[in-house]
Amino acid sequence: MVVLGMGVAGAVFFLRSKSATPTAIGADSAGGDAWSDDDASVPVSSRDATWGNRAAPVTLVVFSDFQCPFCSKFEATLASAKEKYGPEKLRIVWKHNPLPFHNDARPAAIAAEAVFRVGGSSAFWKFHGSAFANQRELNQQSFETWAQAAGVDVTKFRQAQADPTVAAKVDADMAEGKVVGVQGTPNSFVNGTFLSGAQPIEKVTSLIDAELASAQRAIAAGTPADRVYAKLSQENKARNPAPTKPAAAPEDDNKVYTVPVGDSPFRGPASAKVTIVEFADFQCPFCSRAEGTLNQLQEIYGNKIRIVWKNQPLSFHQNAAPAAELALEARAQKGDKGFWAAHDLLFKNGSSLSKSDLESYAGELGLNVGKVMSAIATKKHQSKLDEDIKLAAEVGATGTPTFFVNGHKLTGAQPVDKFKALIDKELAN
Repeated sequence: MVVLGMGVAGAVFFLRSKSATPTAIGADSAGGDAWSDDDASVPVSSRDATWGNRAAPVTLVVFSDFQCPFCSKFEATLASAKEKYGPEKLRIVWKHNPLPFHNDARPAAIAAEAVFRVGGSSAFWKFHGSAFANQRELNQQSFETWAQAAGVDVTKFRQAQADPTVAAKVDADMAEGKVVGVQGTPNSFVNGTFLSGAQPIEKVTSLIDAELASAQRAIAAGTPADRVYAKLSQENKARNPAPTKPAAAPEDDNKVYTVPVGDSPFRGPASAKVTIVEFADFQCPFCSRAEGTLNQLQEIYGNKIRIVWKNQPLSFHQNAAPAAELALEARAQKGDKGFWAAHDLLFKNGSSLSKSDLESYAGELGLNVGKVMSAIATKKHQSKLDEDIKLAAEVGATGTPTFFVNGHKLTGAQPVDKFKALIDKELAN
């Protein structure tokens, strides 16, 4: 097992769209029905590569790395489990966790995610098998060969590789791993019970057998089959929490990132001595919480600070990108004032961002509703979203919200005093 100490300076992200509709094996971003187990202790959704039935009583979530030899060893265990239980009893969900000292792991993860984006779970698992069978050949030529062998058009594969939201999904998986207690690779969760390292099949089957019995009891007591995972994972997490990570070295407080404002919307004077750049997502509850902190800062400092918005809709927040499109179209129609009015309304209603909700908000904001809905449907402002997402990756904003106070990074929904300490220091300089 490879262990990696990873620190997270504050809680980040997560609010998945809810769906309890069972779907067929392999239903995913390549065309299947959307689903989400957002309230499980380890959330999973149709945006994750999945093997097995949506309503299988046992879900094994594996955080893994294509270059890790221990992960390769664990694949044999997973293959045996698949054969023993089949897709009706066992569901396996993949999460990316490329370790930073495996130089080829992140490119391989992005390539695998690109295959999934184009060809769905079936294509992903074929590519996945090729990558683990050829761990010393993790290069672009191999990726394209394996993608084609998995039935994916190479041109579409390359386009997906270049899509910043694909890399963002890899980063989101890694950040999610930190939140749930992942410390290295492979790390797994069997209905929420933590499993560290390349465990033998006997260890895995003992956990699965126990969970099958628990699932049978839960179903007999009235729990719907497709809600068993969420229920049992929360119960197991409460009984057997993942081990606490060793303390990690704090981020370099003296590091100053260059985060260009560009033409992004902002509040406050351009001449303000302190600029706070925020990377955020309209569907993220932690971003919504942080808005209260930013409002406090504006009341305290007034024209001494400027707050800049950068869009970072997370890939597993299905309504975040459409909401961002609405806000950007509001700006196109009514300038920065229109953007911030939309921004405030969207955060006020962060749990209600469906298509019909957005249409209603467009009317409430006095916008041309037809143009707003057309912008959402055609992804009119996608290039601006991509620009912000690319910048987020460059400056290490892997989750939301992430802030840069005159270039000093703050991760998560930090308390107001944390911001004040940085702002006061910058104002004193």
